[in-house]
Amino acid sequence: MANLLVVLLILLYTCQSGFANMFQRNYPGDKRYASQVYSVFYGVIVSLATFIFAGFSIRPSLTTALLGIANGAVLVTYNAMLIKASAAGPFSIVMIFNLSGGILIPMFQSILQDPTQLSALQYGAIALMLVSFVFLNLEDKKSGEKTVSAKFLIYSLLLGLANGIYGTLLNVQKSLMNEAESAEMIVCTFLSSAVFAFVLLMIQAGKSALPSFRQNTKSAIFVTAASVSAAAAVNLLMYALSLVNVAVLYAMDNGGVLLVSVLWSVVILKEKIGRNKIIGLVLALIAIFALGFLHGV
Repeated sequence: MANLLVVLLILLYTCQSGFANMFQRNYPGDKRYASQVYSVFYGVIVSLATFIFAGFSIRPSLTTALLGIANGAVLVTYNAMLIKASAAGPFSIVMIFNLSGGILIPMFQSILQDPTQLSALQYGAIALMLVSFVFLNLEDKKSGEKTVSAKFLIYSLLLGLANGIYGTLLNVQKSLMNEAESAEMIVCTFLSSAVFAFVLLMIQAGKSALPSFRQNTKSAIFVTAASVSAAAAVNLLMYALSLVNVAVLYAMDNGGVLLVSVLWSVVILKEKIGRNKIIGLVLALIAIFALGFLHGV
C-alpha cells in the first residue's frame, strides 16, 4: 500500500513540475511576474481543492494556523530563491542544493525525534541517493557557462533550506496534532503563500499587478492542471507521512521525481544521455528500491 502511494506521489509531483514549466512558457504577460502570478493561482486553487476534499469543513487550531502561515512564507521563499539561483549560476548545482535540502533537513528532524528509526543500510541508501543527484545533474563544462559566485551559493543554500523546512514543518504539524488537521495545515500553508505572493507582486509590479493575472487558454489550462496535481500530491503526502518515515519518504519522492524527469527528457523529448546521467540513473534506482525494500514498503 505505502509503495503504491510513493509511486503515485512521484507521478503527481512530476506532473506538477511539467505543467508549471508549460505555464511559464505560455504565460502571456511580463515574464518577470510569471512566478508570483503562478504562486497566487497555485495557492488559491490548492487551498480550494483541499477545502472541497475536506467536505467544506476545516477548523484549524492556533498551532496549525501558525505553522501553516510560517510554511506559506517558506513556500514563497522557495519559489523566489529557485528563480534567483537559476538566474545566478549553473542549474545543475541549483538542483543538487534543492533536492539535497529536501532530504537532509527532514532526515535531521527524524534523527532528533528518534535516532533508531533508520538503520545503517537506510542511511547508506539515502547517501547513495544524494550521490546520484550529483551524477544526474553533472554537466560537461561549456563555454559561456555561468560561474559560481558567493551570491549564487547563498541563493542555492537558502533554496535547499526552504525545500527542507517546508517538508519538515508538514511533518512537525502531523506530530504535534497527532495526525489530525492535515487539510487545515494544507489550506493555511497554500492560502497564506498566495497572500504573500500577491503582496510581493503588488510591490514589484505596482499598477501592472492586476493586469498580470490575465491568461490565455493554454496558460489557464496549465496553471489549473499544475495546481490540481499539487493539491492531490500534498494531500497524499500528508497521509503518507503517517505510514513512511519522513527521511525515507522525502528521499524516495525527491529522487523519484528527478529520475522520472530525466527519463521523460530522454524517452519523450529525445534528449541525449551521457555516461554521468546513466550512472546517476542506476544509482538512483538502486537507492529507491533499497529504501523501499528496507522500509518494508
